[in-house]
Amino acid sequence: MSHPGCSSRNAFGPAPAPGSHPWALLQILRLQIQSQIAPERHSWQRGLALASSVWGEIEGPQVFAALAGMLDRMGRSRRSMFRFSNPDCSGCAAVMTAHESLFLQIITLMWQRQSEKAERAAFLLCEANDISGLVQAATRLAQVLPTRAAARP
Repeated sequence: MSHPGCSSRNAFGPAPAPGSHPWALLQILRLQIQSQIAPERHSWQRGLALASSVWGEIEGPQVFAALAGMLDRMGRSRRSMFRFSNPDCSGCAAVMTAHESLFLQIITLMWQRQSEKAERAAFLLCEANDISGLVQAATRLAQVLPTRAAARP
């Protein structure tokens, strides 16, 4: 379901291809945020189910938990609102916000062992605040992402 003008609001660029590992990470992130905003929707359960379907019953929950840790650490550093696209709207979910793009860049760069570049993206995402917790959480996520994940997690 989509609504008029939804794909242009806060749009930075297209979301990763549906079904790809970056798309799954982005959707899980969005569902985790949605659960914080509207806990009664229990969106985190859909995120956990998605992680398990993509990465399996063992690694999926580990990826889900590590991503939640990253979200928590980012939230402790940022002062302004993190802009994200609605995962339940096909139009909104088809685009990525600048904040989502930076978040995925950090994951990808850490997974590729390009920590200096990841730290620069974290610095931007955290609005020049302390990035140490976010970098540690991103390192943990990169460690639990299965090696069979595509070259871009």
